[in-house]
Amino acid sequence: MEPRHTSETEAKLTQRAAALIIQSIWKVVALRGRCTIALAGGSSPRPLYRMISEGVPPDLFTRLNLPLPAGALHEEARVSLPWRQCLFFWGDERCVPPDDARSNYRMAAEELFCGKSPEELTMFRMHGESTPPEAGAKAYEAELRKVFINDRTDSESRYPAFDLIILGLGPDGHTASLFPDNTAALNETEQWVQAVKAPDTEPKVMRLTLSLTVLNHAETVVFFSPGKDKAALAASIEQGKRPELPAGMVQPLNGRIVWFYPHPFIQSADSGPLEWGG
Repeated sequence: MEPRHTSETEAKLTQRAAALIIQSIWKVVALRGRCTIALAGGSSPRPLYRMISEGVPPDLFTRLNLPLPAGALHEEARVSLPWRQCLFFWGDERCVPPDDARSNYRMAAEELFCGKSPEELTMFRMHGESTPPEAGAKAYEAELRKVFINDRTDSESRYPAFDLIILGLGPDGHTASLFPDNTAALNETEQWVQAVKAPDTEPKVMRLTLSLTVLNHAETVVFFSPGKDKAALAASIEQGKRPELPAGMVQPLNGRIVWFYPHPFIQSADSGPLEWGG
C-alpha cells in the first residue's frame, strides 16, 4: 500500500512533508552523491518551500519517528537540505517571464531559494518566456538529456528518472500542467517536455510541462495538497477511485507515491508515524 499522510491542520501537514522530504533528499545524496528534484508550482507549495528553506528543528524528526539525516549535524539548530548536492528542476511553468507574479520559478525563488547564494544552487529553470513556447520545451528537454545520461538500451531507459518529483493537485484533478481535457498531452510518449495550451482555469496562459511518462519514471513522487477544499478529491485519487484524472494517471513504474492531504472526514485524525522506504 502506498504511503499516505493526513492531518487536521495545514501546519502539521506541512511539517510532516518538509521533514520527510529533507530526510529523503539527504538519504539519496548519501547513496548517489546528488539528488535530482523537480518542483511543483502554483501557490500551495509556498509554506512547504519556506519551511524546507529555513530548515526544521532536529527534534521534529524524533517526534515523527524519523531518523535524523545522517549528513546533518546534531548540534545544528535547524536541519535543511544539502544544497550543493541538489539539482533543481521544474515540473511545469507558465509561459510568462521569470519575474512575473505568475511564474513558478519566481515563487520558488521567493520561498525555497530565498537567502541562498548562487554558489549553493544548481537550478535548471524552464524558460516560459520563450517564443514560441515549443522552443522552450525543446530547449528544456535538451537540458534534461545532458543531465540524465543513461547508457542502457532497454525501453525504460528512454526517459529521465528523477529522484524526487513534487506535485500539486488542481480542483479538476490536473497535476503539473497536464489537464483532463488535453488528451493529446496526456498520451504523449515521445517528448519529455511539452508546450500545452492555456487551460480554462487561471492563469489562462500557455504552459510548459513534463510529460506523464517522465513523471511515471521517477523514483519518488510526492503529492502535496494542503487545501481542505481538495481533501476528498485527493483521497479518492490516492485510493485509486479516479484513474481517469491526470493525477490518477501518475503511477511510477518502479517508484512510489507519497500523498499529503488534510483528512477529508475526521478533523482530528492526525496520522501515525511516517514511513518512506528507500
